[in-house]
Amino acid sequence: MNALSTVKIGQPQTVVCLRTQDDAILQKLMAFGILPGSNLVLEQRFPSYIIMVGRTRTALDQETAQSIYVESR
Repeated sequence: MNALSTVKIGQPQTVVCLRTQDDAILQKLMAFGILPGSNLVLEQRFPSYIIMVGRTRTALDQETAQSIYVESR
């Protein structure tokens, strides 16, 4: 299990857990469909993290990306 901010670009990942005490971040992730069990792909790290969840691309800041823990599929 690794933080999303540390995984390789382009490698499919499955969300294992969300580690944050900030309700605003949790609400944001849930609105994007980023929940344990969902699949995503990291597409870019800089200037912001871009992930593909299903057919939707989402931009995340570093703090948010570090709160998402994933495993390779």
